[in-house]
Amino acid sequence: MIFYTNNLCRILIVTGIAVFTSSIYPCNAQAQSSTEKQNILLAQNLGGIVRKIPLEEVPTPAMSAAKTVTNAQFNQARIEMKSDGSLIYIVRGKNQQGFEVEAQVTPNGTITQVDEQIDSSGVPEIAVKAFKRWAPNDQLVSIWRSTRLGEFYYQFVIQDFWLEVAPDGNKVMIYRKKINIS
Repeated sequence: MIFYTNNLCRILIVTGIAVFTSSIYPCNAQAQSSTEKQNILLAQNLGGIVRKIPLEEVPTPAMSAAKTVTNAQFNQARIEMKSDGSLIYIVRGKNQQGFEVEAQVTPNGTITQVDEQIDSSGVPEIAVKAFKRWAPNDQLVSIWRSTRLGEFYYQFVIQDFWLEVAPDGNKVMIYRKKINIS
């Protein structure tokens, strides 16, 4: 389905299959803004298997690494089986400043992602402008800084989705919120 937002901007939404890419990535809904002549937003919706687990089931190397990197007190844990069969532990809690923190870590303790809730003053203005471009009328619920392998992204959480924006505002990905796992 293609939506035209103006003469220079087109939005392409695909559910289940990523079109115009060399491979299909099993993951949450994603969208990416292209810097070609026309901006295209590509979204897909695929996912892994996630379940809630007690904190005690998180392997010691994974929990130690998450605590070292975030300096947080964790109160929730989930395990996710990725499409390739690998496991990721997701631990969530609060840091010393009282903000929510979520760390994704492999069973052997390799940190793959750290998400920290932040105040809006910590977001570059260009990232805020990119968010407002794609979700101009949506109520902002929270803002997070996501770190993955040395890359930063800012996540703007709205009611049913969150938008992930690169610090320079040139890349925007849109994710659909997962249902709560009880």
